[in-house]
Amino acid sequence: MHPHYISTDPDGTCPICGMDLVPASPASGTRSGAGTAEILYYKHPMGQADTSPTPKKDSMGMDYIPVYADLSHADGSIAVAPEMIQTMGVRIAPVEIANFGRSLRAFGTVETNERLENVAVSRIEGWIEDLRVRAEGDTVRPGALLYRVYSPDLIAAQKDYLNSLKIGNENRIGAVRQRLRSLGMQTSTINRLTETRNIIERVPVYAESGGIVASLQVREGDFIRPGTPILRLQSYSGVWIIARVPEQDLALVDTGMPVRLDFPSAPGAPAEGRINYIYPEINPKTRTGDVRIEVDNVAGYLRPGAYADISMDLGGEPRLSVPTESVLRDSRGSHVILALGNGRFVGRSVQTGLNASGRTEILGGLASGERVVVSGQFMLDSEVNLREGFSKLQAPVVMMAGPDTPLGQLPVDATTLAGIDHFTDMALYFHEALTDDYRIDPFFIDPALSMSATLKVRFADTKLVPVLTEAEAALRAAKGASEGDALAAELSRLMTVLEPWLLEGAPVHYRDAGLSLFREDGTGRLWLQEGGEPRNPYGNKPAKAIAWPDPMAAVDLGRAAGDPADPDARHR
Repeated sequence: MHPHYISTDPDGTCPICGMDLVPASPASGTRSGAGTAEILYYKHPMGQADTSPTPKKDSMGMDYIPVYADLSHADGSIAVAPEMIQTMGVRIAPVEIANFGRSLRAFGTVETNERLENVAVSRIEGWIEDLRVRAEGDTVRPGALLYRVYSPDLIAAQKDYLNSLKIGNENRIGAVRQRLRSLGMQTSTINRLTETRNIIERVPVYAESGGIVASLQVREGDFIRPGTPILRLQSYSGVWIIARVPEQDLALVDTGMPVRLDFPSAPGAPAEGRINYIYPEINPKTRTGDVRIEVDNVAGYLRPGAYADISMDLGGEPRLSVPTESVLRDSRGSHVILALGNGRFVGRSVQTGLNASGRTEILGGLASGERVVVSGQFMLDSEVNLREGFSKLQAPVVMMAGPDTPLGQLPVDATTLAGIDHFTDMALYFHEALTDDYRIDPFFIDPALSMSATLKVRFADTKLVPVLTEAEAALRAAKGASEGDALAAELSRLMTVLEPWLLEGAPVHYRDAGLSLFREDGTGRLWLQEGGEPRNPYGNKPAKAIAWPDPMAAVDLGRAAGDPADPDARHR
C-alpha cells in the first residue's frame, strides 16, 4: 500500500506531502477522515485499467486501492485520493516570515552624462573667423579660444558702450553692458573693452568649460544668425551607467544605493557607483526598468557604449511569504492551494506583493503557519472553477482507449482539452516572441510542463502520450533558448509534434478559437497564430494556410470523460 496513508500513529503527518497519516484498510467500507464515504470499487495500485468490486491483490501481492463515492466536503474543500497525490508529486510548504534581502545582478551600458554637456549657440548675426576647433574629437580646455566672430551689430553695441563710459552715466553703462552680454560677448572681453577703450572688431569666444568636441556645425567663414548651433562639448570626467533591472525587483531598488561594477573592456575603471535616478517607464518587451548609476571617470577608462556587469545588495525586511511557485495566477487573480490535512485541499485567493529569492510576499489571504501546495497544483486549469477541478482529482478514471485509438476518438472533456491547450498556448507565445522580437520568460513554460505529467497518467498507452512526451522535451529545451534562431528551432520542433493533435485531435476547437495554422514554403516548418494574415516567425519566406478538417464528432465538451450518466458505468 502507499505509505502516505499507512501509519501506526493516527496523529502523524507525512513529511513528503504534509497530509495526515491515517490507517488504511481495503476491506472496510469507510475511511478515516472521510466520514462514511462509500467505496465504489477498488483500482489497481499501479494505475492499470483493472478494477474489482471487492478487495483483492495483484500478481505481486499489492493491495488494490479503494475509490470512494464522495470526496467533497461542506466547507468547499476536496479530498484527493492518496494515490493521485503521489502521482502528482504534491509537495507542501508552510506560510512563514522570511527575509527578502538578496544580491541582484544586472547588466548595463555606459552613456554620456548629460549634465556635463555644453552647447554653444550664436546670439547674433555675423561671420565665423579664426575657427580654432577643426573637427569632432578635438580636446578643448576651459578658457581656450574657440573662434572669433565679426558682427556689425556687436560693433555698434561696443560704440554705444564706449560713449556711455565717456558720459559717465552709471545707469546707462549698466544697461549697455547688459546688452553686450545678451549679444554673446563674454565678461572677460567686456572687461578688456572697458580697459582699452578700443572697439574689438573680431570678438573672441572662449570655452566656458572643457571637454571633447562631440559635434561641430560650422566651418571657417560661415555666416551665422541668432540660434545657429556652433558646437557641442561633452566632458567624460563623469559618466552614467544605465542598468536594466527586472520589473519585479524595481521595488527593492532606491536612489542613493551603492552598486558594484565590473567592466570587461576596462579593467582599471571604477568598481563602485551610486544610483541617482530610477526611470518611471517599464519596457513592455523585456519587462525591465532602467536605473541610472553615476560613476566618476576622471581617468578616462570608460567610453560610451561599453558593457557593464552590475551587482547590488538589496536589503530586505521580514515579510509573510510563500514559495513563488505555489502562487497560481489566472483571470480570477492570484490564489494558492491550501493543504488542510487528511488529503483535503481548498483554494484560497491571496494578495501578493514583492518577489525575491524565490519567494512571494503575501499581503492578505493567508496566516503564518498555514500550509500551501508548492508542486503538483498546475494540473488545475486556470480557467476552470477550483471545485470542479478538484472533483476530477480522484483516482484516475478507467480509459476506454488503447494504443490503436485514433486521436479524434479519445475521451476528451473540456477540462482535459484546456490542459492540452497549455502546449498550443506555448506555440502561440513563442510565435509572438519571435515576430515581436523579445525574449520569452522561462517561468511561463512551467504550467505546461506540470500539466504534461497529469495528462500522461490519464492517457497512458494512447497515441496522445508520444505527443505530450515530445512536446514536453521541446518546451524544456526552449527554456534555455529564449530568443532568435534557437527559439525558432524549438518552435518548429514543438509544432511538428503538435501537428497530429491539431489536425486529428480537436481541429474544430482551434478553428472556433480563431487560430490559423501555416506551413512555410520549402522548409515545411509550421506555426500557429491568431488571425488570418501570416506572420512568419522563421524569416521572410512565403507560407500557405492549412485548412482545418471537418468537426470531430467524438469530442464531447459538455460532459467529463469517464463520468457517464450511469453511476455504475465507471465501476464496470
